[in-house]
Amino acid sequence: MDIVDAVEYYRTPRGQNPNSPNKLRFSGLAAAVGFDAFHLADVLLTQPLQVIVGDMPGAFGSYRDGWELFDRARSNRKDIFVVQGASHYDLYDQPKYTAQALDKLETFFAENL
Repeated sequence: MDIVDAVEYYRTPRGQNPNSPNKLRFSGLAAAVGFDAFHLADVLLTQPLQVIVGDMPGAFGSYRDGWELFDRARSNRKDIFVVQGASHYDLYDQPKYTAQALDKLETFFAENL
């Protein structure tokens, strides 16, 4: 379902960018396949961390990745906030969900900056 949501999102005015050709280049996939976004998070990610995810897991794994980053981060001051009813794409621009995320970030930054 998440793949369908992604395709739908990026084909609408909501997700389009005038500078994007909106095409997948297979020549760039080799580097992405072996990429680990959380490599060394357990060593280097020591600053305060606020992770925000929607509670609707999708096929791309953003919900799982949020929890993995939270678990692997070395920070002593870390928090994860789950927005109920939201998908990854809802957190881009749906006011019902972004308002919750922004309220959480505002509090987090006030306490940690």
